[in-house]
Amino acid sequence: MALTRRQFLVLVSVGTGVAACSAATPGTKSALTYRELHDGAGSAGTPSVLVCMPETPQTQEVWTGLSDEVASEYRLVAVRVEGRGSASLIAQGISRHRPSAVVLMNNPTVAAYREYLAQPGAARTLPAVVVMTSFLESQQLRALGAVGISYEVPLITVVTNLRRIVAAPVDRVGIVYRQPLQGFVQRQRGLAKRERISVVEQPVCADPNTSELKRAIRLAKQHSDAIWILNDDRLLTPELISEGWLPGLNEKPWRPTIVGAASLVSASQSFGTFAVLPDHRELGTQTANLLFEIADRGWALPPDPTTQLPLSTITTVDVVQARERFLLRRDALAKVDRTIE
Repeated sequence: MALTRRQFLVLVSVGTGVAACSAATPGTKSALTYRELHDGAGSAGTPSVLVCMPETPQTQEVWTGLSDEVASEYRLVAVRVEGRGSASLIAQGISRHRPSAVVLMNNPTVAAYREYLAQPGAARTLPAVVVMTSFLESQQLRALGAVGISYEVPLITVVTNLRRIVAAPVDRVGIVYRQPLQGFVQRQRGLAKRERISVVEQPVCADPNTSELKRAIRLAKQHSDAIWILNDDRLLTPELISEGWLPGLNEKPWRPTIVGAASLVSASQSFGTFAVLPDHRELGTQTANLLFEIADRGWALPPDPTTQLPLSTITTVDVVQARERFLLRRDALAKVDRTIE
């Protein structure tokens, strides 16, 4: 059964992972109620690790990968943190379990942890691992005492994957972005240049309206072979998706649209053509490896902590949209992990 536009927006709001969680409303009753999602058994004296996370399918997958690797070594405790303004929940978890390290999943959780660190008596020397957080390079991890794994798959990787399934050349990629993300886009431009991929930038203001967004989309489409939509919750609000992105992307000339969330690929609504995102379970395994490195250093960060890229990705294609609008390579569908029909 085809989804209505409203149903699609509801699906997006609960399924985009980083972006959806970033839009959580601070100060709600659920966000301020302390609740432990998981409490792994551990022998006496076993170091504990506090995992601060919202309750979504994506974070549960990360938890599974993390738990499979770490639960036999340390006691893992997951505290439900929903939205900004949840510093008190983190404080309660740290007070109860006195962890040797913390794991922070998604942007609002990182914001809540910053609030916690600003409180008197906060455990400021705890090492932290940040995961499922958009635009991690701008998060100033050193101030958090943290290392992290970027959630964005680099442009060079997503275009390489798209070229494997689309027969037409993909040499110019349009990116509509808010001005605060200019540094991220320019870094991606530099990396993509190695594979002769040029970036067509269409900046909008920090808080764009639908008219500005639609103009930027049209300009980006005119001068590019594909459009890359960033995991920016400020550009993926229900209003901007419904009144800006969907009308703009569904006007000719059509361009393959690359997104970073599986829920944005739907056979019933032509939004994302192709998604490349981290494998969430493997993201948990990668998080575990960072914890092991921190533990080996006596629960301390390396002297020069760096942000890692996700080691494993999953690709998804909207077969209906792709076949109707674009010429696919032979055996293209055999080269993706998931197909939506």
